Amino acid sequence: MKRRIRIIGIFLIVAMLALPSFSHAKAKKGLLVYDTGYGSTSEVAYWIKAIIGVENHLDVKRLAQVLTLKPYDYVIIGSHTRNEKPSEATYKFVETNQNELAKKEIAYFLTCGDNDETMILKTPGSEPHTIAGRNYLLDIIEKFPTIKPVVIGGFGGRQVAPTLGTKDSLFMWLLSKLAKEGVPWEGLDIWESLIIERVEVFANEIRTKILGIPPRKDVEKYRGYWTSLQPANLKDPTKVKFKPKPFNEHHSTDRIFFTRSRIKGSLDEAIALLKTWSTQTGIDLREQQKSSFNVYYQAVKTYDGNELTTNVVAATFPEDPGNVHISFRSYDKPDERKGAEEDITKAETILWAEGRKVEGEKRQTISEILSYGE
Repeated sequence: MKRRIRIIGIFLIVAMLALPSFSHAKAKKGLLVYDTGYGSTSEVAYWIKAIIGVENHLDVKRLAQVLTLKPYDYVIIGSHTRNEKPSEATYKFVETNQNELAKKEIAYFLTCGDNDETMILKTPGSEPHTIAGRNYLLDIIEKFPTIKPVVIGGFGGRQVAPTLGTKDSLFMWLLSKLAKEGVPWEGLDIWESLIIERVEVFANEIRTKILGIPPRKDVEKYRGYWTSLQPANLKDPTKVKFKPKPFNEHHSTDRIFFTRSRIKGSLDEAIALLKTWSTQTGIDLREQQKSSFNVYYQAVKTYDGNELTTNVVAATFPEDPGNVHISFRSYDKPDERKGAEEDITKAETILWAEGRKVEGEKRQTISEILSYGE
């Protein structure tokens, strides 16, 4: 009997040793390749590497340093923003390497001027369109459909006014004149729009979705890669570089009627509520853009013989899981848009019903973000 037990025990040990072990599985090798204009993207690149962990092989290189992609299992492509898109050099890199990239797991990220993905830009002579954050990645994703990113991120960035080139300075000046809701960088030598939690969520998604390892919970200790002691204004120490936008806001001026709020739910649930609103008010809800994180509609209706368009965007934010942010914008004159304002109020009544509106401006900690859905 004892001999039989010993034999069974030896058999079980041998069988266990023969089983595959996750710890001995081949570790994935990654490349983070980036283009930077004034250095912000470089800072973010090494910040992402730190969160992913030095124990996980991730080369970080500028575009010009990359000779081949063949040694890598996954590639993270980062860029600064130019003309509402990644840089030309980034497009060229993706085009040149698209066949190889199509075989690998891919992630895109960029640093940009703003991160509110419910924003609409309307300039003279052009159609209104979404801007900011991940919206700037939609073009490159569409242009290279064989490359299907697992993760994308649009973080915001840093603008150091005295170091901007002539073209960029002129562009920022022009944008400040065109912006109907005002601009946050006026009076600042340094303006920051980057949402720290977005970088942390992005890097943790690389860990979970590509590497198959748990998210890192101690990410706060790596924020020094971005946090800077440089002042917002050399002459006025009371000014701050970064001021997060309120989740709930309302503007009514001669140039714009704008309202934005946050509700509990998913993007699909928000879409269903907006469609209910359009049916009840006789509005023609015309979809202009739809992505995994937002949808943009033009809500068209005739008021007193005039056909008016209200721009409606619903978006989910990585740093605010479980909630949807919805904005309404009318660019018509106050005496023309009264009917549209009333319909927007009706929309918010529907959206906010049953306790869906999230009051206040409390932002979730990274621990709360990581625990969402558990």
